[in-house]
Amino acid sequence: METTYIFIAFGAFVWLFGIAMVAWHVRQHRAIMNDAGLSPADFKFHEAQYRRRMQTSALTITLGALIAMCDYLPELRASLGFAAGYVATLLLLSMWLVLLAIGDAVASRVHMQQSMRRNRQTRAALQEAIDELRRQQDHSMKPHSDDLTINSSEWK
Repeated sequence: METTYIFIAFGAFVWLFGIAMVAWHVRQHRAIMNDAGLSPADFKFHEAQYRRRMQTSALTITLGALIAMCDYLPELRASLGFAAGYVATLLLLSMWLVLLAIGDAVASRVHMQQSMRRNRQTRAALQEAIDELRRQQDHSMKPHSDDLTINSSEWK
């Protein structure tokens, strides 16, 4: 049977996409790790996120290579059982890839919600401090009734 290049082209596309994801994640990770203002919690989150995303990228590269090999495996055409197992493996790897991506999205969402909650609490505390300073300033600017009394001895 003649080799078709559809599997090779699609597999190469998936493989190149995985390589591009690795390069992007490494560049993004370096930029984040150079941030001096990163809190320990954010540092821990970004380290875990980097590991998750690199695992996803590596699985994408593997999946692309396995797809591209479809035309080069003679057992795929000779044995129906092998072909079914190979396709089932590709489907399982694809589902695992989707689950990893969903897990990363959920973890990122939870982290973002926690970060926003901390920011709201900090903002509320700062607003309370500003309001207290304004109250103190208004109180110090307001004339007291004791200050308005004038003794007759002062007018002499």
